[in-house]
Amino acid sequence: MPATKTLILTAAGVVVLGAGGYLGAQAVVGNEVEKALTKTFAQLDDSVSWYASDVTIDKSLFKTTATATIGMEGIENANAQVILMVDHGIINSPITGTIHPNEQFLRGDIDVDLVATRSSVTGQLTAGSLSGVELDGTLHDLVVDLDLEGEEVWKVNGQAREIVVNNENDSFRIVSPRFENNSQEASSLIHQRLEIPKIEFLAQGINVYMDGVELEAESESVGDSQIVNSGGRFKVADIGADGTSMGSLSLDMDAKSWDMQAFQALQEAYAPLQAMRTEYEETGVRGDEQEERELLIQSIESGYDVLIASPSIAFQPLEAHVTLPMLGIDFNPRITADIRFDGEELSKEALYSALWDNRLPLPDQLQASQDRMSTLEAQEYLQNRLSLDISITTPPQMVLSLIPMPYALLIDPDFEEQTLIWQDGTLTVNGEEVM
Repeated sequence: MPATKTLILTAAGVVVLGAGGYLGAQAVVGNEVEKALTKTFAQLDDSVSWYASDVTIDKSLFKTTATATIGMEGIENANAQVILMVDHGIINSPITGTIHPNEQFLRGDIDVDLVATRSSVTGQLTAGSLSGVELDGTLHDLVVDLDLEGEEVWKVNGQAREIVVNNENDSFRIVSPRFENNSQEASSLIHQRLEIPKIEFLAQGINVYMDGVELEAESESVGDSQIVNSGGRFKVADIGADGTSMGSLSLDMDAKSWDMQAFQALQEAYAPLQAMRTEYEETGVRGDEQEERELLIQSIESGYDVLIASPSIAFQPLEAHVTLPMLGIDFNPRITADIRFDGEELSKEALYSALWDNRLPLPDQLQASQDRMSTLEAQEYLQNRLSLDISITTPPQMVLSLIPMPYALLIDPDFEEQTLIWQDGTLTVNGEEVM
């Protein structure tokens, strides 16, 4: 339940940040808490992904009570009511309250129990159970430890006993997940870690398990910009089915020059756009044309901002151990991939020409053009800015025999490693130009 976890962490952020600005006198503490809460909710409402509404702050000499509704943009019913009570202590200020999710999204309450001092905020968020509404899933015994040092160093450590999801034809269970999120404002550095001892799936009568799942990621902003460089590692110690091991998996990833704010805006525009198109394909009923046009423009504009940063992503490497005794397969595939886009002096008009839906009225960007590219010309222009460099260990003969034509013709079984390179509009496979 990624949206659920994000909502919980953001609500926690409001709780912690809102407690900042502690000063050692009753009246002054009240003023500072009020200002900190007001600022926090305003910053949240100004963000791309979140909103804050119905904010009320009631301050007395000894206590401040705040209520607000916070939510995730673009996800229906993904919001929660936050109620906070801050006692104006001389040495420290206890903070208690409740985070109550929208009952059409999530059932269950999160209890707040924190303490603020001059330089830190510490404490816990806890919930006995949180149950999804559209998704038949339940998170049991959530505990989130919060530690804010000097308003610059965040430490969020959480764990749950289990997460269980039951669908009509399948189910899965996540056992004792733990997550850490540490950030340093001065260096714009964020370190995240997730550990899951066991994940169990039941699909079409087959019991699949994953043991020793670990995900670790670190990201850092480039200067004062919105551009982020990040790296991470994913590992599964054992993967199997019906009690029989089928191998393991590890992956190192490196992503550079990503405008995360633009990428988030792209997701928020594209998701409802795709939903409108899917509904049309299924029902034959078209949605509001003006809304579809605006969402497409927003998607292209934010996509352009992502691409002009020249983003790249690399898997260096993905390694696995695959064992299928009944088929006589036991090998260790290794994959490396480097994917880049050259966004320097990228033509926005070309992006519009390549992606525009001709059923809709032309956007201003194309109406003003006297000599614009055709859709095919624009797509070729973009393809020539994309580069791929992929290598993969040659699989054993049993696996090769399962690869359909004509793709099997591209594989040379005499090579230990297969290579594929796309550069400047040219495709090269194992050193030979194909297209």
